[in-house]
Amino acid sequence: MWCHKILVAYDGSPASDKAIALANSIAADRPEMELVYAHVMRLVGAGMSMVGVDAVLVEDAEAMRRKLEEMAAGSVNPVTVQVLSGTSPAELILRCAREEGCDLIIMGSRGKGGVGGYLGSVSYAVTKSASCPVLIVKEDGDLR
Repeated sequence: MWCHKILVAYDGSPASDKAIALANSIAADRPEMELVYAHVMRLVGAGMSMVGVDAVLVEDAEAMRRKLEEMAAGSVNPVTVQVLSGTSPAELILRCAREEGCDLIIMGSRGKGGVGGYLGSVSYAVTKSASCPVLIVKEDGDLR
């Protein structure tokens, strides 16, 4: 099979829950296929730091890490959980996919903003710049 490792970008939205489910479904028949669940902790831009924001961001990221680790425990495949931090979610997702050697990126789109309402700004940027295929899962889409 052409795909050996899948990165799933996860932000806690219903569409990203579907992305996890789809990745698990794709990988279920191949227990050697690896999955990377990646959550982006978006940092406030340089010079824009606000008191208390850093602590809240770290707490939220740790809660998301725990949630992803619980999801990973239910997978038949090897799963790595990554919490990425920086100011550009798309760049972080793309870098993680490159560094992990992923053949496919699966991510959700809430359908807010972006191109004609179909892709969010992060999913659009990832799709535009990725060197591997990107599968976008719509929040209201059917995974049959």
